[in-house]
Amino acid sequence: MLFIDQIFKDSPNPTYIKDSQGKIVWANTAYALLHRSSLPQLLENGAVEFDFSYERDLEILASDEVASIEEFYKLDDRNGTWFLSIKKAIVQPNGERFLLSSSSEITDLKETIQIAEDSFATKEKFIHDVNRELEAPVNAIISLVRLLKKTFINKDQKRYLNSVLSISDHILDIPKDVLEYDRVEAGVLELTTEVVSIVHFIREIITVLNLKAAEHDVSIHFSEPLTRIPDVEVNPVYLNLILSKMIRCAIRYTKSKEIGVSVFQEEKGDNLVYLQFSIHNLELGQSAEFLAKFFESDFVPNSEERYKMGGLDLGIYTSKRLIDLQGGSVWLKEESERGMSIEFILPFSINDRKTAPPREEASEPDLSDALKLLLVEDNESSQTLVKHQIQNWNTKIDIAGNGEEGIRLATEKAYDLILMDVEMPGLDGFKATSLIRDSNGPNRETPIIAFTTNAAGHEVEKFREAGFTDYLRKPYHAFDLYLCISKNTGHYEKERLLAEKRGTEQEMPLYDFSGLGNMAEDEVFIRKMQKLFIDIVPGQLLKLSQAIQQQEWETVALLSHSLKSTFGNIKVTRAANAMKEIEAVVNKGTDYSALPSLLEIVKSTTDKVVNIFVKELSQNQ
Repeated sequence: MLFIDQIFKDSPNPTYIKDSQGKIVWANTAYALLHRSSLPQLLENGAVEFDFSYERDLEILASDEVASIEEFYKLDDRNGTWFLSIKKAIVQPNGERFLLSSSSEITDLKETIQIAEDSFATKEKFIHDVNRELEAPVNAIISLVRLLKKTFINKDQKRYLNSVLSISDHILDIPKDVLEYDRVEAGVLELTTEVVSIVHFIREIITVLNLKAAEHDVSIHFSEPLTRIPDVEVNPVYLNLILSKMIRCAIRYTKSKEIGVSVFQEEKGDNLVYLQFSIHNLELGQSAEFLAKFFESDFVPNSEERYKMGGLDLGIYTSKRLIDLQGGSVWLKEESERGMSIEFILPFSINDRKTAPPREEASEPDLSDALKLLLVEDNESSQTLVKHQIQNWNTKIDIAGNGEEGIRLATEKAYDLILMDVEMPGLDGFKATSLIRDSNGPNRETPIIAFTTNAAGHEVEKFREAGFTDYLRKPYHAFDLYLCISKNTGHYEKERLLAEKRGTEQEMPLYDFSGLGNMAEDEVFIRKMQKLFIDIVPGQLLKLSQAIQQQEWETVALLSHSLKSTFGNIKVTRAANAMKEIEAVVNKGTDYSALPSLLEIVKSTTDKVVNIFVKELSQNQ
């Protein structure tokens, strides 16, 4: 060991050598001090008091790989020190194996990274706050414009309204695109992957985008490939972002009424396939020169250019960066017959196993068999609000402008639910409800909901005595209205049972560490991951549940995004998919009915994973 002694004896980097049995046969002073021991005592014992690296060192001894591991040590002053340890097996001519380990302190680096992550988290919260402030007024503008488009207007007016819709979408995109841009530039990337059929994946995106395209008098046509493309492993967040931004870019800049989207297999290896995506039939005109700049390989916007780029264009640049980071390429192509096209190639790992059929998105509620509602409300603004809130809920609604008209409709037709304003001139909601209950009409047993501005304790009892089934206090959120309708029509329980049935039918592995790469083979690291999961995830779920109950949607959005990544990293697929849907529902902000059943899926899946992890950790102690 003479040459080792000469090299490492006085080095500040803790260094040691172990034999094939894991006994320390040589160490330097830095290593002894790190373990609060004298060097002679350490070498005499051949071990330190708490050697957390023992099992892992034996594994490295048996392999020929070089291991690079981050290790944390607590010091006497309760502070901690991080080291990056390089470990490698050394084989002597006689076949005897030794392990050489040398560590370098990286505490400053880790603290710098933590500061950067904290700074990004602060910026992320600020951008979420800005987005929340923008959403309400801009969505109100969008709703009004859509109502105006249904009236009798000329072509010029329709074009102006389409421009307003485009600008409104653009405003809503800006905070999200800034956030995605900062994530990519800061290296804060999602690791979640799932196996998909590319054709189904693209088809679902185009279905959503066609609604946006129609507002610009543009249609999207998807040409499905003639030959089958194998199922591949994708990062759904980033592929969705790339495809959506590129197609929306085409919608914004093209002068043609129809654009085409296609995908085909460019090249295939043993476990890898290169797919080329094409968005074509674009009449770009002068915009072609502007867009070409984004697709130049060396284009990096400076701070002034980022300010000028705006939301959608910044999204295009972010998409290009994501393509580059995944080993792909993107370019603008001129075609003689189909105008210009946006082309990009991406590599994907082949995972051609049988996958479950594509899930239906939970973004829109589905009150099956069209609920028949009667709204008795004298205020026109309140009538418009209710109609707007339930317009996508698969309902049929009749409106009565006063109590007398409400009584007449209730005697002529059976309803699933009656929404009754309490404070109406003339025949108020109390008298109208009593008359319905005392009649022999079709709605004698129908649930009747009281709309009221006063819901004190004595008033609630008064509602029950008058025959009301439930009440809803004004002003209320769409979430409250939907839950009230669901609860009093039995639809809430039906949704829960359907969710449980879907969960039973789509059995899949509870978790999978293979997405962690080489670290999946590190048993010590995996045990730490399991311990962290047990310590952190149930507490975060409790906070998420409380935030949903208290309708703190900003907190729900942040927690669901964080938990989605946590579940995705170890492929707890059912929980990750449910968290993805929760995040989508909250970000859209129009339908919260699916949240209870989705949260139940996450909780039950988490309980199963925690139970398994606890059992495995106890067996390894």
